[in-house]
Amino acid sequence: MPMVQITMLSGRTADQKRKLAQRITDAIVEEAGARRDAVIVAFHEVSRESYASGGVLMADKSK
Repeated sequence: MPMVQITMLSGRTADQKRKLAQRITDAIVEEAGARRDAVIVAFHEVSRESYASGGVLMADKSK
């Protein structure tokens, strides 16, 4: 049972996550031969204050 965990900044719509889940599932089914119903995609959303890139909080990058 393949499981994909995606950590990203919060703010994506349900439709965006739905499309991502479909495309990621398609890729795993096609490339790894997994059963579609066995693929799990989990979204973990974090706030801009809880996510850093290059040692800088994302909240500080938008200033």
